[in-house]
This record gives sequence, C-alpha cells and structure tokens, in this order.
Amino acid sequence: MKKSPFHPVYWPSWLVLALLRLWVALPYPIIYYSGRGLGWLMDKTMKGRRHVVEVNIGLCFPELSATEQDTLVSKTMQSTALGLLEVVYSWWASDAAIKKHSRVEGLEYVDKANAEGRGILLIGAHFTTMDLSGRVYCSERPADVIYRPQANAAFNYVINKARNNFYQELLDKRDFRKIIKRLKQGHTVWYASDQDFGPKGAVFAPFFGIPTATVTTVRQLMKLSGARVLFYACYRIDEGGNSRYLGKVSDAFDDELGLDDARDAELINKAIEDAIRVHPEQYLWVHRRFKTRPNSDDPDFYAKFQK
Repeated sequence: MKKSPFHPVYWPSWLVLALLRLWVALPYPIIYYSGRGLGWLMDKTMKGRRHVVEVNIGLCFPELSATEQDTLVSKTMQSTALGLLEVVYSWWASDAAIKKHSRVEGLEYVDKANAEGRGILLIGAHFTTMDLSGRVYCSERPADVIYRPQANAAFNYVINKARNNFYQELLDKRDFRKIIKRLKQGHTVWYASDQDFGPKGAVFAPFFGIPTATVTTVRQLMKLSGARVLFYACYRIDEGGNSRYLGKVSDAFDDELGLDDARDAELINKAIEDAIRVHPEQYLWVHRRFKTRPNSDDPDFYAKFQK
C-alpha cells in the first residue's frame, strides 16, 4: 500500500523542501553562486560520480588532452550542481523572473506545425538545465511533458504540483495510449529520449561514435500519431549572477525520420550530439549513458571506481 506524501516517514523530506522553497526566494545571483560553490564541493568529494563523468568525457572527447578533459569534468560537476538548484528554481520562480532570464528561438517551426493542425513531438535531451528548460519553453508556447514518477511520495507530490503550473499535462511514460491521444489532438509533447534503459525496446546506434542503446519510442510515437518531430535544447548562457537561458527549437531531421528504428536512432543521437557540442559541460554526463553494451562479454566502461 502506497504511503500518503504527508505520512510521518516523509517529514524529513518536507523539511528539505521547505528550506529549498526559502532558498528560491533569494536574489538570483545568490542562487547562481551557491550552485557554483556546491559544484566545487561535489567535484572534490563525489569521487564515484566524478569517475562516471571522467569515463564519459574520455569516451566522447578523445581529441582533448588529459588536462582539457579534466577541466571539462570539473566544469561538468559545477554545471550539474547548478542544474540541481535550477530544478528547484523552475518549480517556484515567478513567470516574470523566468521571462527576465530567458528567451526561445525557432518558435516559427512550432507555429508552422500548429498551423497545419499537427501535434508536435518535441525531442530533447538530459541537459543540466533539464527542468528549467521546460519552464523556459512553456513561457512562450504550451506543452505537455513525458515524465517518470519519483519514488519519494513527498517529492513526487511537490514536483507534480509545481509542473502542473506551467505544463498543460503531465504524461506518465508508461501511459503510451494517453501520449498518443494528446499528440493526435494537436498538442506539443516534450520527450527526452537519451537515457540508457537497457536493451529492451532499444537499438544500438552511434553516439559520439560509440554503439549506444537508444530507445525506439520516438518512431513508435511518430508513426501512431502522425506528429511533427522537432528538436529542443536549452543552454545556460553563463554570465555569472546575470546568466540567461536560451532555448532553441530546430527542425533537425528534415522529415527523414520514420524509415526504420536503427536509422531514426542514429539521426536522433546525431542531433543530441550536435547540441551537446555547443556547451559540452552542460550535458548530464553523471548518467551512465554507455552502461548497456551490444555484447554480454563487452567490458564495463564504469567498472567500480578504484583509488
């Protein structure tokens, strides 16, 4: 039996949430620099997580020297920490504050699809600006989001309540029928498809030249709904305490999707890779993107960190 989010077992979580709510009320420069400070601390203390980032950076940017890779790893840890605080900022910041610190380019692609009466499958990726990027987009155009429920009932309650304030609809990733229905009704549905969920329902496609387990959900959604597929990325334009957020919508696929799962996965991974290269430190490299290998006897890239 599921516990209520207000059950005493979650009271410590509510205390953390209350402190975070107070923190969001601080001036933006304090939010920014506290995130940077947290990132510095994470970089020095979270050796296991840093190891995952080191492996990913080493695999994806072999052209960088050891010093350059180490610098990129440290920048990634800082960006990740700042992104965690930006998640909370996205829950509770005012619409005026979001507008002040952001803009979105490429909305003409959205408007064109809407004028044609088509739903839009807005493909994204797990950048460190993840939740905030959705808030930025929804400040300009309405959208639904595909999400995975949180295990912690208190956090799940607060996150969903906050997201309902700016998304039109929260779509559980398991509710495939409802996702299709919303797309057929002409809605925009944002979906980040770039995490490793194992070999089931996936094909192996190049990502930074590495065969990578890539879900085939995008092709299924497009085929069943007739939706237009666009790409969306959001970057932090780092200006210290005056940073801005730039969302970019692009027609990255030129109607080439839909031929077969392997080709679609390759095109989607290429679009994500191109977006990452703009600001590589802002991707969520702490995720073990290459944990599933094509063959069972392939080496584990993320073998336990040894010191």
